[in-house]
Amino acid sequence: MPTKKLDKNDIMLVQIDQHPRFAYDPYPVSQSGQQLDLTQGKVVLEPERETLFFDKISPQLREHARAWISYACHIYSNYALFSHQHCWRLINIPDDIAAEDIAEKMQEIYRELMSSERSASTKSILRMMYKWCVEEGHPYFDEDFYDYYLANIKFGTDEGKGLDVIMEIPDRGPLTIKEERIFISTLNAISPETLTTHALQGLVSLKCAQVLGMRNIQVMRLKFSDLQLSDKGAYTLNVLRAKKRGQANNNVYKIRPITKTLARLLSLMKARYEDILGTKITDDWPVISEYYSVRDELVKQQVKITKMTYITNLFRMVVGLDFKVTNRRLRKTFCSRLIAKGTPMSVVAELMDHSDLQQLEVYYRQSHTVAKKLDDVLRSEAMDILDAFAGKVVTPDNASKRGQGIFAPSKNLNLVQIGSCGSATPCSLQPPLSCYNCSSLEAFEDVDHKAVVDTMVEEVKTAFGDAHAINILQHKNFLAARKFADMFDRGEL
Repeated sequence: MPTKKLDKNDIMLVQIDQHPRFAYDPYPVSQSGQQLDLTQGKVVLEPERETLFFDKISPQLREHARAWISYACHIYSNYALFSHQHCWRLINIPDDIAAEDIAEKMQEIYRELMSSERSASTKSILRMMYKWCVEEGHPYFDEDFYDYYLANIKFGTDEGKGLDVIMEIPDRGPLTIKEERIFISTLNAISPETLTTHALQGLVSLKCAQVLGMRNIQVMRLKFSDLQLSDKGAYTLNVLRAKKRGQANNNVYKIRPITKTLARLLSLMKARYEDILGTKITDDWPVISEYYSVRDELVKQQVKITKMTYITNLFRMVVGLDFKVTNRRLRKTFCSRLIAKGTPMSVVAELMDHSDLQQLEVYYRQSHTVAKKLDDVLRSEAMDILDAFAGKVVTPDNASKRGQGIFAPSKNLNLVQIGSCGSATPCSLQPPLSCYNCSSLEAFEDVDHKAVVDTMVEEVKTAFGDAHAINILQHKNFLAARKFADMFDRGEL
């Protein structure tokens, strides 16, 4: 579709010959401050280095796409623009179609896309772009089609928001209790120095999400100069705002305290880069810099979002995690744990950088649900603790009695002897709870162990409240006790 430039030094517009009402600024300034040249066949978005390929969009819609980018670059991030471009490419109109049939063909394509299995976010973007083109009066976009069809479709963008937090959707919501326990123990067991450069980058990225709830884009924008050490020996990190709406809020940072472990990882990452280059590097290097492992080449350049996915997946495979761990999941876990500890919503909003408190309500509903159904959670999460009880079940007369009797409170807080310790050596555990996770326990078969465990759980909930109890009862001894009680109650021991 040919275009005609109109005095760009004055009004900065491009006008479409066939459609006089169709005009846009071909040299807009993006949210990142970059001036785009939309007269070219492709535009590289900086600093992310994502490329918009207008030539890959149907010829009948290329100017529509350029007009949209000209408008949207002021209010959306570069990653959003990149996603928008992919949505334009989905509207694939045949080259040989007559001009008068384009609008009808577009409606047919839209119906197919809206009824497909594509994500709700993709459908939302498609609908948003169609609405904008209708409002701008651009050709081929029918107002009635939008009002009577697109505007009335429900595909989960509103009512589905946050359901990956409330519902148990594999690999999307917060880490489960089991997954988080395995993830933490794995981090404690590995030696970061032995990891490859890409795997170490993946560890740094995930650790930032675990400690601070950082998004991928925040980690990507992180530089070594953002790490600070106070006179009192406390480490802090200058973290880019998670939400950026409009030019005024761009490049706003917050100072966040961090753990010494994360600070050491960041220092180790810098030392690794210096080993690769054989020289010192300046603090303005990105923490996650572009690295090409085949030729062992390091470049002072911010990575793309696809590289973030690659390095975190690589780390997961290297350490042998059989479940998906991403910055997104760890951010949700970070938020859920804050709420489980009783952190006020305003504080959580500040730490998560949510300007709209309503966005956090879904996490509070999730925390409340867990607290109400704590016993069910304990039972389901305890299943991975023991394949079988490590001790043995005996009658009181058959106890070896080499150690001593083990007592625990049961109903009405009456003390009940739950069994005997079969070990002849001094015990360093804390009975009676830890005994259920010990192979030396000789549990008496005539004791209501379920009532004993239920009493211990209720004591914790009474003493600390449901919110704090969620974390306390995740301890392996509580889970092992619950596992034993359930197996004993079912007659499996």
